[in-house]
Amino acid sequence: MKLIHLACLLALSSILDDIMTVESIAVALGQEFTVSLKSTPTTGYVWEVQKLPLDVVLSGSDYETPKGAIKPGSPVTQVFRLKVQKPGEYEITFVLKRSWENKAIETHKVTVKAS
Repeated sequence: MKLIHLACLLALSSILDDIMTVESIAVALGQEFTVSLKSTPTTGYVWEVQKLPLDVVLSGSDYETPKGAIKPGSPVTQVFRLKVQKPGEYEITFVLKRSWENKAIETHKVTVKAS
């Protein structure tokens, strides 16, 4: 019975889309802003920018690790630094995935309003 239950859960999980979160940010034109997302690089799961509008520039990204010893599989904060070059509203899409896999397990969309 447990095997049938597990098979049903696996089938259902492949049908469902990944988790999606949404965030809105208001920034001044040319002001650097950050997007912080939890990732687990020791397991291969890191955030990537999937969709970046032409008028938004990615300055870089870093990891902020918690104080103390980090165990394999422990989450860290991945911080993306960005700037908007022209006034307007833009949508940036981030995906959490392993580089060797095609499917993301999570999507995070950020709407940026720059003036």
